[in-house]
Amino acid sequence: MIKINEFKKVFEDESEKIFDSLGVIDILNDSIKYSFFSGGKRLRPWIIYNIGRYYNIEEEILYKIGFAVEVLHTASLIHDDLPAIDNSDYRRGNETNHKKYGEWAAILTGDLGFILPFKILSDNNLSKLNSFFSEIIIKLIEGETLDIAFEKKLFVPSKNQIEEMYEKKTSSLFEFCFSYAPFLKDNYNDFETLRKVGKSFGLAFQIYDDLKDLYGTFDEVGKDLKNDENKYTLLKVMDSIEAKKYADMLFDEAILSLKKLNMEFLVEELIKIKSLIERK
Repeated sequence: MIKINEFKKVFEDESEKIFDSLGVIDILNDSIKYSFFSGGKRLRPWIIYNIGRYYNIEEEILYKIGFAVEVLHTASLIHDDLPAIDNSDYRRGNETNHKKYGEWAAILTGDLGFILPFKILSDNNLSKLNSFFSEIIIKLIEGETLDIAFEKKLFVPSKNQIEEMYEKKTSSLFEFCFSYAPFLKDNYNDFETLRKVGKSFGLAFQIYDDLKDLYGTFDEVGKDLKNDENKYTLLKVMDSIEAKKYADMLFDEAILSLKKLNMEFLVEELIKIKSLIERK
């Protein structure tokens, strides 16, 4: 296992090489690299790497899968920040993509980031993942749609509908990160278990993030907090203490399942990471 702080540098070096190999025109290449390298813990590709090593997948392939997921995640953030959606000026303490390059470039850069993963997977004999990955992207877009529909008051969501939005917008990508390797290996028992781990972890992650948005500062969160005032989160239907307990329960469920699979190498580091993403 590689720790996340050690992994980040290696992953970003490998990502530079992948970007260089793609041959995308400078306007789009500069724009997507700006957002891709504008911070971030690299949690998703780190999970991908360590899960993949457990299932004896080659390192080079793991960097490619991690890159595909991180490019998709970057694209979703670029689109989230656009004036028509969250209208954010800052992301991770830096100007958002549309503030730096203009709205038209941000839209097209996000579009690119949704397509590049399929080229990466196809070029590396990983087309088997395409159907699973497509399912995840559809869920992500559905989750974002629900989030905006709630905010625009097209209807007032129930607690279950808010949780459905979380599952689609945040958990779905973690489901892929935790379970893609047994999917590749046709180990469907582990696949189902790890997909549930991703779901529980993703829900906990989103609740911790909501708590930071509510109580954090710009320096802690790195984005415009005021933009979240009208969003429907679980904190609209439960108090912060109850929400924190629920997130902790979900996180503990994920950890217990990893222990049952003898993935102790992940558990200790995830517990440390939890202390970074939650607000006490």
